[in-house]
Amino acid sequence: MFKKIGLILFALIGISTYAGNDIEGVKVGANTPVKELKTISGKKLNLVDNTKNYVLVFYRGSWCPYCMKQLDSIQSEVVPKLDKKTTLVAISVDKDSVAKKMKKKRDYSFEVVSDPKASSLMAFKIANKLDDELVEKYKSAYKIDVEGDSGEKHHIVAHPGVFIVKNGKIVFADVHTNYKERTENSVILKELK
Repeated sequence: MFKKIGLILFALIGISTYAGNDIEGVKVGANTPVKELKTISGKKLNLVDNTKNYVLVFYRGSWCPYCMKQLDSIQSEVVPKLDKKTTLVAISVDKDSVAKKMKKKRDYSFEVVSDPKASSLMAFKIANKLDDELVEKYKSAYKIDVEGDSGEKHHIVAHPGVFIVKNGKIVFADVHTNYKERTENSVILKELK
């Protein structure tokens, strides 16, 4: 009897925890939930412009080695193959100064968006709230200051994800809950054809 009650409670807690953490991402065919993004250089990107295509790459932050490996490979493998009407945009909760430092240090030619309030992450349904214990472990064991890099105390980072937007619609979406997994560059290029 108690075992059954325990299993039911465990299931309910799991369901309520999952329901509060919507990480499925915006679905293919949906309108882009964000109409405009502002880059760290002040450029405004109109995501509903029907003359442009956008590849939105959400990453956890410049402190994440998996993210930097992904962005480095995108710079060398994807960016050179983009046509003139396609803009690649990397988005994280890194505050403006941190994002600018990363872009300059790594010599990225693509656009970078600083979203410390995580509004675009929430709109695209890929916000990942790190628990306080993990944030403290990152800081003490790895010298990663999630709060310092974002300038916020919400502890939200992106689940790694790639969305392709054409004519204001999501035509490709790939989100990973495992921070070590990423969308393959070959898949991005294939989906742009």
